[in-house]
Amino acid sequence: MSNIKIHQFTESDWATYKSIRLASLNDSPESFGSTYEREAAFSIDEWKSRINPGNGIAHVLPLVAKIEQASVGLASGVVHEPDCVHVYQMWVSPEYRGRGVGQALLNQIRSWAQELQLSSLFLAVTTTNIAAINMYTSFGFVPYGELEPLRKGSQLTVQSMVLKLK
Repeated sequence: MSNIKIHQFTESDWATYKSIRLASLNDSPESFGSTYEREAAFSIDEWKSRINPGNGIAHVLPLVAKIEQASVGLASGVVHEPDCVHVYQMWVSPEYRGRGVGQALLNQIRSWAQELQLSSLFLAVTTTNIAAINMYTSFGFVPYGELEPLRKGSQLTVQSMVLKLK
């Protein structure tokens, strides 16, 4: 879909980020380690810090996918450790799924990781989310490590996946 535009969030975009993130948690509560209730209580400063965290994290790429003026998806790339990027908060609005939005977000994160000369991308996906697993697999991700609980007390499990870049 050629009309997908990927933009990096800035701190001044915190309200848009909040709106999309809460929509993602409301739409897909079984896809994230956090919950709508937890994040709905965040302060403005917390929302701003999620886009531009500091705290020793040198490289963060918070992204929004837009089609025309609509914000239709988000994802974040974060470098926590040398040589790899972790992909977090990947979500596409239901009415735009299957149109290449997720691929566009992943392409942007992959390009950024390659510019930083990093060797891999990591993410975790809920094992019941077959559509997401299929998208990640088609992008080149492969399962990595053991299954883990989605979050404390959850019966759902997540599978870590890795994409080698070099």
